[in-house]
Amino acid sequence: MITARRRIIIPAAVLALGLLVGACSNSAGNAAVVGDQMVTEQTLDSQVTAVLTAQGAPANKQDEQLVTTTLNWLIVMDLLEQVGADLDVTVTQGDIDRELATETKSAGSKEALEDAYLKQLVAPSQINDRIRFALLAQKVASAVAPGAATDQATAALVAAVVAKSKAVNPEVNPRYGTWDSENLQLAGVPSDLSTPLPTPAASN
Repeated sequence: MITARRRIIIPAAVLALGLLVGACSNSAGNAAVVGDQMVTEQTLDSQVTAVLTAQGAPANKQDEQLVTTTLNWLIVMDLLEQVGADLDVTVTQGDIDRELATETKSAGSKEALEDAYLKQLVAPSQINDRIRFALLAQKVASAVAPGAATDQATAALVAAVVAKSKAVNPEVNPRYGTWDSENLQLAGVPSDLSTPLPTPAASN
């Protein structure tokens, strides 16, 4: 079972419409551009394929929800990384190793931990990245709201990431939807830009 202190995460609300970003703003091969960071389609496909493989599904299975969930996480991760860099907050490999050991012990075994993560659409190869994300979120929350209660720290964390999102205005390839900075969430594909989602495939 995932430990309780790992649950300071960025919420994904779905209440508002996203801002439409023109395809011409994206460089070819990018699923999204987050400030000076690129989320390539190759990266997105590789992440999706890892989950499908772990689920025992065909690597080319069409799973729009998985694609959207994965891209949403990659964008928020980039935003959080940028907030962390602004605050000079970092997560070391030692931090990750200690948390992984704690979670493995709590789950009862490595296999049980991997199963728990896979239910959250996280492949075994992605667990370290998700742990790093959660630890970075905790450290950023402590930096922006030192000594605050969990709810207040989480609110301050979200506010910091929302502010960064509004500042860099992430650009999303329209075939994947649009980005809502206020809610840190991908919205649906516009009806006039309903390009089919690409078939997830292993990275070249």
